[in-house]
Amino acid sequence: MKYSDLNLDPRLSLAIEKLNYSEATAIQEQTIPHILEGKDVAGLAQTGTGKTAAFLIPLIERILKAQANTDDSLNSGENPKENSREHARAMKDWTVRSFILILVPTRELADQINDNIIKLSSGCGLNSYPLYGGTGYEKQKEALKSGLQFIVSTPGRLIDLYKENFVDLKQVRGIVFDEADRMFDMGFKDDMKYILSRVPKDRQF
Repeated sequence: MKYSDLNLDPRLSLAIEKLNYSEATAIQEQTIPHILEGKDVAGLAQTGTGKTAAFLIPLIERILKAQANTDDSLNSGENPKENSREHARAMKDWTVRSFILILVPTRELADQINDNIIKLSSGCGLNSYPLYGGTGYEKQKEALKSGLQFIVSTPGRLIDLYKENFVDLKQVRGIVFDEADRMFDMGFKDDMKYILSRVPKDRQF
């Protein structure tokens, strides 16, 4: 499967081209169409096979389509939910406060995924920030106040910021557990359950 066959937003297609991605890897080919349709997906693949792009590319596309829905509705004076031109790929019930939550076991992985989001969403106007312990809260709080479409976080720091009312988990429209097996192994099971119980039930997973 070629990325040019997916009919993605031109801004996302350009970012993908700049990274020299043309042909999807096996995990990308198997998961991207399902994620674009809003389905829940569990994927398993070796390191280095493009797992991160497999969930980031379709999620970025769904946010861009949701933003286009909102813009179309504002321009036409319609209610977004009543907009007949609604994009089928659009993330459901997306608002300016909505975001995708990506939970990871380590700060290294948080930084790595955040870097990938920055590259893949280059020119798309989307904001992302990594949240983890071992560093000060102030910059993280400032980033949250500025408005983010992606939050990449370790479970403990996310819960701390949620308890201080800097993160509204009701605004989560999609949630990713990256390296979920490792998070279980590292003892994050209770934290993961705590977070899952506080995000909307109809979020994409």
